[in-house]
Amino acid sequence: MDFSGKTIVIGITGGIAAYKACDLIRELYRLGAERVICILTPSAEAFVTPLTLQALSRQPVYSSELAVDPSGTPIHIVLAQQADALLILPATADCIAKLANGFSDNLVTTTAITFTGKPVLIAPAMNTRMWQHPLTQENVRKLESLPDYTIIYPSHGQLACGETGEGHLADQTTILQHLYRMLHPQAGLYRGVKALVTAGGTFEPIDPVRVISNRSSGKMGLALADELWAMGADVTLVTTMPPSGRLYKVLSVQTANDMREAVLTHAPENRVIFMAAAVSDYAVANASPQKIKREREASPSIELVPNPDILAELGQQKHPEQILIGFAAETENLLKNASDKLQRKNLDAIVANDISRTDIGFAVDENEVTILFADQSQCTLPKAPKAEIAQQLLELLARRLNSPRTASSV
Repeated sequence: MDFSGKTIVIGITGGIAAYKACDLIRELYRLGAERVICILTPSAEAFVTPLTLQALSRQPVYSSELAVDPSGTPIHIVLAQQADALLILPATADCIAKLANGFSDNLVTTTAITFTGKPVLIAPAMNTRMWQHPLTQENVRKLESLPDYTIIYPSHGQLACGETGEGHLADQTTILQHLYRMLHPQAGLYRGVKALVTAGGTFEPIDPVRVISNRSSGKMGLALADELWAMGADVTLVTTMPPSGRLYKVLSVQTANDMREAVLTHAPENRVIFMAAAVSDYAVANASPQKIKREREASPSIELVPNPDILAELGQQKHPEQILIGFAAETENLLKNASDKLQRKNLDAIVANDISRTDIGFAVDENEVTILFADQSQCTLPKAPKAEIAQQLLELLARRLNSPRTASSV
């Protein structure tokens, strides 16, 4: 996630989870935000002090709805003009009720009313009974129906009152993912598109302890899944290295056959398929059910058998409206080998990268790729972080693979 150049306003209300804004401020700056500005309701000051927030944000902190900037312009107007997004957390039942019914009796609600045409994200936190009350739920539905509003639903957990249930503030990763999606430069490009992504190297057992695998970290596939979701896609990630905290469907597998079963099950319903996983070409035919002991077998013999070619199967089975993207990790003859694979496996495009280099590809955070298309054209994306490569790749595919282009026809 990258918030470079963004100004984020955090509206803090009077809930016990107000202190969590402190860690969020630091994380937003770590992810590149230019400014994080905090505004508080009067009751919020009982839970977190303006001085703490000012020290962390390095920005003035405001709590009065009558606050003005040096030119005399009301602060809520200045923020609506200059900021990129408003995040309200923890949003209490009182705050949600006021927002849903158009009240503006404190700086947070006044700023929200002024903040039109830009993302407003509301992260509720309260006692379970308050959250589940019909009036609270009605107010939440009213806010969800508004353009540019997103409700970041609370999770189930232990509450400050000692009870356990719904009402726990969503975790920081979830909040940041929602914020990133709302601010994404290509938000909506893949809206309504179902996309399947595979990631990571598969693990073929030799015995219950040892496996045959490869150096794939799964980072490129994960970056693609993250960016697809941020661009509005309905994402399913099939991986041997499941990430935590993702808001899309993640299916965990281990072997090539596990991945094949998951992919072939879900492939027909997906419009776009990215096969970024490094699937082992071979499995162990004589895998031991018990750990192989050195003292018993000084030089054990391993018999290898070919694994199924998942990508080739998909190429044979894909329907006319489906887009299939393969990946080629090569140590030599990069473009020739990738081109052969593109044609042999009936792909729409293939993403080739040179894994003989230590600065890109496997087990690192950056990549450099060349994309070959079925019409023999190609495009090189220079070295960059994998998230940036994923974003550029998806934008390029959206332009190239269908014409005329609409967000729903990727």
